[in-house]
Amino acid sequence: MADANHAEPTLDINRHLKYWKMCLQAPLPNHYLSNEGVRMTLAYFIVNSIRILEQEGGQEDQAGKGSANLGTPLIHPKDHARLRAWVLSHQQPSGGFAPSSTLLYPPTPLTSSGNGSQRDQPEEEKPTVANLPATLFSLQLLALLADDGEEGERGAFDGVDRAQILRWMKRLQRADGSFGEVGREMPGKGWFIGGGYDMRYCYIAASIRWMLRGDLREGEEGWVEDFDTGALERYILGSQTYDGGFAGSSKEEPHAGYAYCAVAALSLLHRPLTNSTASLTSNILQSSIRDTPKLLHWLASRQFVYLEPPQNDTNSDYEDEDNFLLPARPSDLTSITSPSSPIPLHVASNGRCNKVADTCYTWWVAAALSVLGHSDLIDWPASRRFLLDRMAHRIGGFSKHPGGPPDVYHGCFGLAALAVMGEEGLARVDCALALPVRTVGVVEKAREELVRKAVGDGKREEGGLKEVGFVDTGLALRGNGRAG
Repeated sequence: MADANHAEPTLDINRHLKYWKMCLQAPLPNHYLSNEGVRMTLAYFIVNSIRILEQEGGQEDQAGKGSANLGTPLIHPKDHARLRAWVLSHQQPSGGFAPSSTLLYPPTPLTSSGNGSQRDQPEEEKPTVANLPATLFSLQLLALLADDGEEGERGAFDGVDRAQILRWMKRLQRADGSFGEVGREMPGKGWFIGGGYDMRYCYIAASIRWMLRGDLREGEEGWVEDFDTGALERYILGSQTYDGGFAGSSKEEPHAGYAYCAVAALSLLHRPLTNSTASLTSNILQSSIRDTPKLLHWLASRQFVYLEPPQNDTNSDYEDEDNFLLPARPSDLTSITSPSSPIPLHVASNGRCNKVADTCYTWWVAAALSVLGHSDLIDWPASRRFLLDRMAHRIGGFSKHPGGPPDVYHGCFGLAALAVMGEEGLARVDCALALPVRTVGVVEKAREELVRKAVGDGKREEGGLKEVGFVDTGLALRGNGRAG
């Protein structure tokens, strides 16, 4: 304990469940209108947060831990099919998922009867509103909404066009190995990849590949040509900056979110297909990064002693105020810690040097270090106190900065960060996929079932053709051939 006079905070699971129940069942506040185009993303934050709060062991494990509606999950099992159908309704014929219901339109062909009509285009070249983030969040939601039991878990990806998604995603990779967000065939200009150079898309592509591809080899039924994993790995590794962080390129400013995406993507490219969470940290991951010690130092340095705002501060926009360890005079350093309390009370994290505290960066930094196998570099107790004392809101959820309103993005990653810290009452979270460990197990079973069906359907078709040929040959030899 950092201060004998400061009681350790507790996570009020009941209060947070009530907040997420409101987000799930009631219209979101009007400031979410600007996020209407990414409704699938909002759904992931809400459902994932509920699953983290409800634990992977089921509602019965919540006894005595302040859980609301004990024995009655916020998302009733009878609603799983309805919600899964909503997610699947966003799947595009040419591959991927659309990010919002407002972007869906009937897949009717163009009226033009000449060359270049939608009817004449190959499926993968038809216009689509799918993008990479929406596709990842859709797959994660399907796993989060799987029915309990072996059959329900194996059927989590029922209806997912695995092959078409993998083909579509391959077309979003650029020659340098990076990925864009969207792609479209432009008349007279060829294939266009949009979305900028963003490490998040590289991470998302690696995540989708791990969730869907499987271990099929070329020539086997269900095999789909892979994207260039070597090029992606080279692009990521080449984006490490001089100070050890990661950015969109080695010449840009590093960012904690990009660093997480880089190390998580590298780990997913080498991640085993089954029992994967148990062997999250890969030796290949650390050995392939050009300067791992400098990366670890950069990530650990994103943590800082959080300072309270001045009591006489009249600035209403505290989000832009300094709240890190930069006292006015060197002598003031002694007032931050004292011999009786040498350990800082609150430790926050930022995304870049000299930036203010933000809830989500506790997740990005802690998760990145955990993937690298160095969670020991995180000041867990002081980080936990910061989240619960300063960022948790009185109505539930977490805010972006101290004193702000809660929102579903920071609410989700505030819980995920606490789960990584081993917070009692929360489900264990897989640091590379930002999902409960139990849900990652669902993904493994669902992928296995998709691959099994792809192989089985091919063999049935092949076997059926051979059987018909054998029967027809036999009947012909008897003089009763079906073809006369």
